Amino acid sequence: MSLNKLLPAVGQLSHQDKLRLIHFLLLAVAKEEGCNLESTESTNIINPEDLLLKELASTVAVVWSPYEAYEAAQTLSNLLEAVKKENDA
Repeated sequence: MSLNKLLPAVGQLSHQDKLRLIHFLLLAVAKEEGCNLESTESTNIINPEDLLLKELASTVAVVWSPYEAYEAAQTLSNLLEAVKKENDA
């Protein structure tokens, strides 16, 4: 099913069902990324939110910053100079 067909149906869901959908999608994406957020022990039921927080705590986040993107800044500067020369001509 395409996203264009799916979005109107999601918009008609109740608030609670939207939250359930978000939870389902979060678990699916986490599973694809190799994180197991579902408890496998039936005697020791763990809150999925606690598992998520535990997984997030052990994950290293990579943050991109424009302040250290010297090559990107130089490329942008070159483009701006080229446009300025074209406008001045």
